[in-house]
Amino acid sequence: MRAPASVLVLAAAASAGACGGGDDGGPCDPSSEACTFVKDVSTVTIGAGVEDEDTCQSWTLNNPTELWVNSVTESNDGAYHHANWFFVPDNLYPLPDGTWSCNDQGFVELTAAVVGGYLFALSTQSAAETQALPAGSAIRVPPYSRIVGSSHLLNASSDPVTTTMHLEIHTIPLAQVEAKMAPARVQYHDLNLDPMARSSFTAECLFDAAHQTQLGRPLAYQLHYVLSHYHGLGAYSQLEIAGGPRDGEVIMRHDGYGENFGVALDPPVDLAAAGARGLRFTCGFNNPRSATVGWGIGDQEMCVVALQAKTDLGWDGDVRRGTGARTGTGVNGELQYGGPCDLLAFEWDFNKAGGPPR
Repeated sequence: MRAPASVLVLAAAASAGACGGGDDGGPCDPSSEACTFVKDVSTVTIGAGVEDEDTCQSWTLNNPTELWVNSVTESNDGAYHHANWFFVPDNLYPLPDGTWSCNDQGFVELTAAVVGGYLFALSTQSAAETQALPAGSAIRVPPYSRIVGSSHLLNASSDPVTTTMHLEIHTIPLAQVEAKMAPARVQYHDLNLDPMARSSFTAECLFDAAHQTQLGRPLAYQLHYVLSHYHGLGAYSQLEIAGGPRDGEVIMRHDGYGENFGVALDPPVDLAAAGARGLRFTCGFNNPRSATVGWGIGDQEMCVVALQAKTDLGWDGDVRRGTGARTGTGVNGELQYGGPCDLLAFEWDFNKAGGPPR
């Protein structure tokens, strides 16, 4: 069941967010020291049995200088099934901080990731977690940015749930940044989980040629952070090197459901040094139902992985609906599917201007 945002009781936090003090006890200067920015972004009450995927939340940072984010911590009081968080110039979505309808404001995740950038995501139904990049790795947030989260809320209980989203953004000064992160994502939209069966879905995204085309030089890609996403029928997710002498080498594997799915790769995985052409991502499922399960919310499934890497290439890969096909059967009877990775690749701009200076 899906409810519009109007059925939610909304209460944005009154403060604009607090910044951790500097070494001398005074205000923190993110250009010269590590800082922590803290905010209760919003409080929402979600009715019993309500599911909502049209909730966006925003936090205007009012940051006159760029921020280099090394980790993000979130905590909430429940009913968050999943949420993707981005940063955009603060003249976009100029609404009061708090919660608003994504659809009414025309918010599109891919557009936000390109215009601004991808910051972090919640693992499935995670009440608290930290996305911590390896030491010296950081995501650049331009001056005068607004943080926007696109949230999928779900209250399967018989009572209303009031939940506050608490965020902490931890930054390091530019002098400590050794690896600047650019985002990527793979999605397998053409999910069709066979009834009463195990199945897997694999997307192989080869972006070495796109790197050459977009940037005019051979692949340079060091993978630093991986976060996968699936729902309750998910059995595992796996990320592998694709192409080259180390083809099939597993970079990340997450088994089961209900734990934080984020993995920092330390040391990072250097795809160019491995002679790779790209990445191969698989989601495995166990469907005990008598009906086929597809892509969606509620009792349906998803298959996504978000990446952060040291590179000048941003990209998005998608196995679109209707493009996948059966490829074989695994040794344990797993029905295997695969499809073409529809790739959008572009040069990542580490000098984006952000909002209007003032």
